[in-house]
Amino acid sequence: MTEVHGAPARIDDLNLSQLNLISALDSNTEGKREWSVEYGVGERIVRVSCNALPEYGIPFGIDNDVNVAILAHYYELGQPENGWIEISARQLMELCGFHRNGDYYDRLTESLRRLHTTSYEVSGGWRDHPNRRWTTAAFHIISSLHFTSKAGGLFDDRSVIRLRLAEEIVSSIRGGFTKPLNLDFLRKLSRPRTRTLFRLLDGMRVNPESPDEVIDQFEVDLLTWAAQCKIPADRPDAVRRALEKPHEELIHRGYLISANYEGRGRKQRIQYVFSPDFMPVSPALLDRFRRHGVTDGVIRQLARTYPATSLMRELERFEALVASGQLTVKKTSAAALVHLIKHPDQYPQAAGAAPRVTRSAPKVAVAEPDLPTGRAAIELDMQGLTPDGRADFALKRLKLYFRSNLKLSLEETDTFRAAVMDGTLSVPHLLEEALSAMTNLQAQVFVDELHLTLRRLAAAD
Repeated sequence: MTEVHGAPARIDDLNLSQLNLISALDSNTEGKREWSVEYGVGERIVRVSCNALPEYGIPFGIDNDVNVAILAHYYELGQPENGWIEISARQLMELCGFHRNGDYYDRLTESLRRLHTTSYEVSGGWRDHPNRRWTTAAFHIISSLHFTSKAGGLFDDRSVIRLRLAEEIVSSIRGGFTKPLNLDFLRKLSRPRTRTLFRLLDGMRVNPESPDEVIDQFEVDLLTWAAQCKIPADRPDAVRRALEKPHEELIHRGYLISANYEGRGRKQRIQYVFSPDFMPVSPALLDRFRRHGVTDGVIRQLARTYPATSLMRELERFEALVASGQLTVKKTSAAALVHLIKHPDQYPQAAGAAPRVTRSAPKVAVAEPDLPTGRAAIELDMQGLTPDGRADFALKRLKLYFRSNLKLSLEETDTFRAAVMDGTLSVPHLLEEALSAMTNLQAQVFVDELHLTLRRLAAAD
């Protein structure tokens, strides 16, 4: 069974995925508080250690889901340089693929606290990609954490989270040491251990010194692999039992073709063979191709045939030819772009080359249908949204309108969400006023009035 891979492009940090700082345990019933591993990668010796507070224990399976979701949201926000992220608890729950109930809200609270309080140290294995160096790094995955909560310090539907990713992780992501991640597929995997193994395997497919290079097979010593998976077992039979169910599911879902063991005893090795249908494609490349209407399936076929750098070069060439008038699209932009990639010699170079493609007939003007505007358009955009979905929608729109001028505190954001969810604030009316303020150059007046409204609502609560 092979999954469909049309999900929005997400990214994972290669340092985090290849080092696998989160144990492939479904639970931590033994209360483990630390671990350390050492293994060789070519001529390098990699040492990684983890130390957790006794009340939380080491990060394990569910924390992998939370970490991946945080990175996905960080990417969606445009990878802010300061590493700060603001997100509602409800949004983060959805990105994690959690059920929205009290039990999972409690688990999310504990998970964030584990990721905030647990310290890691990596020696000889943290990649400084822009400078092409291997370095040492010590950090907490979440360096700062603030949130609003109900009594007892636990999350509910109106909770808002503000956190800061470790500087080392921010530098790694902004430095381009990333790979694509199929978040929808990850969330469909049935157990935390399988999701952790998938993330690790997906990272190991990538050449760390040249992230555009992806391998189809990966072979590793079994006990070394147990250390990288953070599986607390030193007997080969115990490691194989721990990996059995994750292997079965990853093969069943079409990610792996096979996972085979060779050798005997402590000298066993494991060989993974990956399905070509899961060829990772960079999010930037996916986004650029999608703008021209190229489907994800076609993009992945192209990625299996041509290097990513070549695809990006030909895409830029296509856009330059169209912009200069040297190439006129006769059918669809997607078909024309794919044809150029497959038949590059039939097209001129963009700079100063004479046209070699026949121009199409003059364009025919097409009357566009009347579209709703103002409040009607806003109401149309919000159709089918739940009350907390309306709150997220309104916040996202206001931040888009006012950008850096709108700075709500955690408490103000919490109050805003509650007021939208109970109907005290009308989203269509509010956004219509916001647009009017922008048009009439009254943005700061609107923002000041919103702050006053939220303070008044908080005082009345």
